[in-house]
Amino acid sequence: MEQIAPFIVPAICIVVGIILLLAGGRLLKSAIGLSCGLLGAGIGLLLAPSLSVGISPLIIALIFGIVTAILAVYLAKFAILLIVGISFAIVSPIVTWHVANLGDGEKMIQGVVEAATAPELSTEPTSTSNPTQLSTTEDVLIRTLKMVTQDVRGAIGIGMQKANAAWNAIPTGPRLMLVGSALVGLLIGLLVATFMPYLSSALVTSAAGSFLLVEGIRTIAATIWTPYQLSSITPSVVVWATVGIAIAGLGLQLTFSRKRKTALQQAG
Repeated sequence: MEQIAPFIVPAICIVVGIILLLAGGRLLKSAIGLSCGLLGAGIGLLLAPSLSVGISPLIIALIFGIVTAILAVYLAKFAILLIVGISFAIVSPIVTWHVANLGDGEKMIQGVVEAATAPELSTEPTSTSNPTQLSTTEDVLIRTLKMVTQDVRGAIGIGMQKANAAWNAIPTGPRLMLVGSALVGLLIGLLVATFMPYLSSALVTSAAGSFLLVEGIRTIAATIWTPYQLSSITPSVVVWATVGIAIAGLGLQLTFSRKRKTALQQAG
C-alpha cells in the first residue's frame, strides 16, 4: 500500500479527466457523480489509516465516495452555471482590452495577479482562547461558533483587501469600460449556460478533464523521473497542452453529440 499510495490520486485524476473529456457533457450527472465518487474514494482510502476507527479502509473509501458523488450530482448544474458565468466575466475584459488596444495586456494581467496573490495584509487579531475550562456543552458550542465567526470574518477581510489591491492595479482610465465588459460577459455566460446547457457542460467538463489529466500525468512523471529529466517541460508547455487537450475534448463531445442526434433522427 505504501508503494502504490503516491499513485492513487494521480491515477484517479487521469481516469476522471478521460471521463470528463469524452462524456462530460452528454453524461453530466453520471460522469460528475462517478468522477467525484472516485476522487472521494481515493481521499477516503488515503485518510483511512489516520482515522482511529475499527472499520475497513475499503468501507471508509466507499462511504467517502458515495457522499462525494451525491453532493457533486446535486451541485453540478449550479456549479456549471456559476463557472460559465464567471469565466465569461473574466474573459470579456481581456478581450475588450486587446480589441480596444489599451496597451500591454499581459503586463496588466500580471500586475493584477501579483496584487491579488500578494501576502496577506495585517488583519485584526483573533481573540485568544479562554484558559478557563468549559463546563457545559452550551459553552463549547458558543466558543466554537465564535471561533468560526472570527475565522470567516478574517477570511472576508483578507479577500476584500486582495480585491482592492487587484482593483488598484488596473489603470484608472479604462476601469469603467472593463467593469461594463465584465458585467456583459457575466450576462452572456449566464444566458449561454441557461439556454445552451449541453455546450456549457461540454465547455466546463472539457476544461476540467484536461486539467485533471495533465495534473495526473505531471504528478506521476514527477514521482518517477528527476527534476533534471523534466526540465524541458516548462509552464508554457503545460498551459498550451492543457488548452489543446481541452479544445480536443470539446470537439470530441460536440462531434459525438452531433452524430448521436443524426442517428436518432434517422432511427425516428
